[in-house]
This record gives sequence, structure tokens and C-alpha cells, in this order.
Amino acid sequence: MWCHPMNALTLNIPEQMLLALLRASLQEMEVETACFRQAIAEDWKRCYRLACAQGVMALAWDGVCRLPAALQPPLSVKLSWATGVEAYEKRYRRYCRTVDGLTRFYAGHGIATVQLKGVGLSTLYPVPTHREGGDIDIYTYAADRAVMSDAEANRLADDLMRRQGVKVDAEHTPKHSLFYWQGIPVENHKTFLNVERYRIALTVEQRLHTLLQPQEVVLPGAEGTVWIPSPAFNTLFVAFHAIQHYGCGLSLHHLCDWACLLRRYGLLLAPEGLDARFVRAIFALTRLCNRLLGTQVAVPDDRGLADRMLAEILHPRYGVELPADGKPAILVFKARRLFYHLRLRQEVLDEPLCRRLWQSFCSHLRHPETIFHGK
Repeated sequence: MWCHPMNALTLNIPEQMLLALLRASLQEMEVETACFRQAIAEDWKRCYRLACAQGVMALAWDGVCRLPAALQPPLSVKLSWATGVEAYEKRYRRYCRTVDGLTRFYAGHGIATVQLKGVGLSTLYPVPTHREGGDIDIYTYAADRAVMSDAEANRLADDLMRRQGVKVDAEHTPKHSLFYWQGIPVENHKTFLNVERYRIALTVEQRLHTLLQPQEVVLPGAEGTVWIPSPAFNTLFVAFHAIQHYGCGLSLHHLCDWACLLRRYGLLLAPEGLDARFVRAIFALTRLCNRLLGTQVAVPDDRGLADRMLAEILHPRYGVELPADGKPAILVFKARRLFYHLRLRQEVLDEPLCRRLWQSFCSHLRHPETIFHGK
């Protein structure tokens, strides 16, 4: 029986199965079969549900296909899984066509468009169509700064949408605007990171601008090429994006993105000038990928933070379900959850406590329904 090498958390059978499938998929190797030999039908159902919840359903399917026939899931689970993968592949190709069309549309107005994460990052996966995503993140700037500034180009990108009758939400967050293009949510970034929320984000943001150095790639089903950031940019950007989800939605999906970067490029990190907590968190992510997903990148031996990250990924202390015993209990629950998540992010990103509490309070004033409902 394969057990997690970190003493702080012992994985159950479905978790072991899922990680074995992901390792085989990412490393393009045979699946370690020990945990599958004792799996029953219910284990397979839980493994499939966990893969869906963690955003790695399509990626894990590649591992299922590598299993010997005698160890593959029951037919009912296998059919559901295969159907889900097929549906996602169609969705992915639709995203690629949308990104391609949006890039060419903006280029016709002198606007350069770079894909952040999403379908651009999928090019690092063994099967690009199996990297799951929920929206399209773009960074728009001037193709020719003699014609207009980057800020003018970014505003024009939103204005062009409005001229086409598309509603653009530019107030939800200072980091990006949001609109729906051909039915797909698109975030048009004004900054790469939320520089108003995290003290260390401004330093990282400045470095990201120097590392952007876009390069062309061809996406499946797209007519032309699109632009994605340099590997060094993605190292910082993907790490920051994942780490800010620690205590608020960190998942195996984020870990697999990181593993793909490590597998292709190694750890392209220049830690000088970066906050020590942020660098420690990057090492913790890397350590988890080494332990769980088969990467081999040397990092300092610091198990504590990696243990806590893994626990939050698989067994978060506070989920999204609220207590059902009255409004006072809900308020207490949400307050405890907020302070717990703040403590976690303080450990890795130095989130100002008072500022975050004020932002949360203002958010509830703007959206009072969230006090007792939803997240």
C-alpha cells in the first residue's frame, strides 16, 4: 500500500489512486498499480469525484488509460469519466478558437494580447486539451507605443467590447475588468497581480513586466498563433497565483500547473529581492510536486509548510458549506473561517490583516446577501 511520505497526512485509497494517475499522466509513464489492486467500486467513484472537485478530471483520465485492463474502473465510472473528458475537450477547443479570434480582433486595433495561464499554459501539458480551466485571462497593451500607451490600449480593449454591446464590469476588482466574449468569461488584466491587496505584490509585479517577453504558440483548433509569457514570467506568475489560493481554494489543479513548469524548465527562480515567505512557499509547492507528482527539483528541506498546504488541498478545515443552525452560528463560522484563512496567507504572502478585514467588511456592505449565503 502506497502511503504519503509526509508523516503529517496519510492518504486514503481514492487519494492515492488519483495521485498515482496524475503522476503517470504528467510524467508519461506507467501507473504505479499497488493501490489499485485493493480498490473497490466505491473507491473508484470517490476517486472520480475527487478528480472533478480538484480540477484534474481530464488529466487523470490519461492515467486511467495507462492502467492494465484488469485494474481499470468499473464500466459505469469509466463511461462517466470518458464522457466528461470528451465534453471538456470540446470546451477546450472552443476556448482556443475564442482566444485566437480575440487576439486577431484586438490586433486589428493596435492592441497586443498575451494569454495568462489558461490555454496558454496548457501547451506545457502532455495532452494540452486535458488542462482544465474556467475562464480566459489576458493582458492587453499597445502593439506600438508611438501610437498609444499601454494603459490607453488596455482601456481601448474594454471600450471595443462596449461598442459591440458587450457589458464590461470594470469595478469588481482593480486588477482586471470582466466581460463575456462568445459566452466565455474573459478577464482583461490591468495589472498581473492584486497589488492593492498584498504588500509583496508590487515587487513581483515590477519583475513580471521585465520578464513578460511574449512568445508565439499555436493552439489546437486555432487558425493563427497567440502570445504567451516567457517561462521565467510564468514561474513567478503561476507561483503567486497558486500561493494566493492557499487558505482559499488551493487545489491539485494548481499543483499540476506547477509540476508542468518544473518538468519543462526546472525552477527558473531568482530569489534575490523577493519576500522570504513567498520564496519559502514556492519551495513548498516544489517539494509537493517532487513528492506527489514525480518532479525532481532540489529545494530546501522544509516539510512543515508543504504538509499544511497538502492538508488544505485535500482536507480544508473550512469548506463552503455553512452551518444550518441559525444566523448567529453562520456569522461565527464565517468569522472563524476568515481569520483562519488570513493566518494562512500571512504565512506566505504577508497580507495586511487590518486592510483585508476592511475589504471584507466593505464587500459585505456592497453585497449583503453574502453574509448568510454562499462564500
